[in-house]
Amino acid sequence: MLVEDTLFGVRDKIKISIDRIKTFEPMALSINGAGFYVCISGGKDSSVIQELCVMAGVKCEFVHNHTSVDYPETIYFIREEKKRMEAAGFIFRIEYPRYSDGRQKTMWNGIHRKGLPTRISRWCCAELKEVGGIGRYCITGVRWEESAKRRNRGVHEELTGSKEDKVILNNDNDMRRRLSESCIPKRKFILNPIIDWDEGEVWEFIKLRGVPINPLYTQGFKRVGCIGCPISHYGRRDLDNMPKYKNCYYMAVVKHFEYRKEHGLKLNGVMESPDSYFEWWLRG
Repeated sequence: MLVEDTLFGVRDKIKISIDRIKTFEPMALSINGAGFYVCISGGKDSSVIQELCVMAGVKCEFVHNHTSVDYPETIYFIREEKKRMEAAGFIFRIEYPRYSDGRQKTMWNGIHRKGLPTRISRWCCAELKEVGGIGRYCITGVRWEESAKRRNRGVHEELTGSKEDKVILNNDNDMRRRLSESCIPKRKFILNPIIDWDEGEVWEFIKLRGVPINPLYTQGFKRVGCIGCPISHYGRRDLDNMPKYKNCYYMAVVKHFEYRKEHGLKLNGVMESPDSYFEWWLRG
């Protein structure tokens, strides 16, 4: 494919995505008048939707949830983006998820109660990343291409509440994700304006618009997430390179075992000791 053809395709996708954002702005405004709630993770896809919202000229606010296990590069990048967006007249908030008693939620106190997150049990996303946007119309950078399972679905659908349609996480890249969704239990709507973009189009847009990106990408990262993320190819390697975080995970495991004993929970298999459990997780 010629470069000109690729560029034309990207520009076409840009127009379509901006039209999607503009089309649903009246609904976003009708919910509480504050406009869109734009989820900013620090990854390339969220950088794209941030730029698209600016281009669309819609009323919105950008929100990043601090997880307590973000890479230092991500933290610094988000701070710089906050300054840049605020200078442009936008609201950009960095939120710290909290329990009902006001205590900050962290990976560490989450592990105390729930144990280490795994590919199957990714409670960390729901507890630390997906806690905002209640009663709002949220925009995410979810894309179909990032799912291992591809299924043909409609461009505009809403969740029915059936078990088959249920999508647990707002940022899950499951092929069940749609352009627009309603999340009844959490009382929020979700718009995925770049759901049909591929990775090449994402990078072409970033280059075309000169969009700032997380410096982790220049270090070879293909995906930006949390330190020690169970679905990351870099999670275990980075824990070896970041011993302080690795020790924090281990000490949280020790606390988890104290919690299990206090509540009379069984210890068997990989749960025989903090060491065996932690080593099992590291090999995962």
